[in-house]
Amino acid sequence: MYNCNVLIIDDDTVTLELIQLVLEELISGKIISYSNSTEALTFINSDKIDNISLVICDWLMPDVSGLDILSELRKKSPTCPFLMLTANATKDLVVNAMRLGASDFVAKPFHSHDFITKVEDLIRNAEV
Repeated sequence: MYNCNVLIIDDDTVTLELIQLVLEELISGKIISYSNSTEALTFINSDKIDNISLVICDWLMPDVSGLDILSELRKKSPTCPFLMLTANATKDLVVNAMRLGASDFVAKPFHSHDFITKVEDLIRNAEV
């Protein structure tokens, strides 16, 4: 088990709950989740973001996109691992997100094993 705090942002509550269930078996820290991207952005712009070890965020959401969230996160925490989720993983979108500072990508729908592997890699690399 990893002792870290994770922020999850996804407007799809089913996906949000699934990720929370998977993470509860993987980490011993806090899991903070938002289905509202505007509220998530407020959290990212607060001092509370300093305690986050990993951000998992959907790409397409109403109001604030995952790229906007990523951009704001990089201003506050340039090295915090960021895992982007998307149902539209075209090469151009992935390249654009990686240029903006995304650490990795997971295409929806995803298999929990693949998701866990990426999360573990990001957490381990952040600890180094």
